[in-house]
Amino acid sequence: MFVPDANKLAKAKNFTDGLNAVLETSRLAIAWVACGVAAGAYEAALKYCLERKQFGRPIAKFQLI
Repeated sequence: MFVPDANKLAKAKNFTDGLNAVLETSRLAIAWVACGVAAGAYEAALKYCLERKQFGRPIAKFQLI
């Protein structure tokens, strides 16, 4: 794709350098978001299982050891 010189960013010389910088700075944040989503899914499933009853009996019991 052709981009006229007047429309190019002055400091943008190489696409891969900018992309690598973004990936390096955001990688840890993305991992923490994934952990948070997984923890939220676990907590929602645990709450559902503890409240759910089948044939008049709870389907799960939770005990702290």
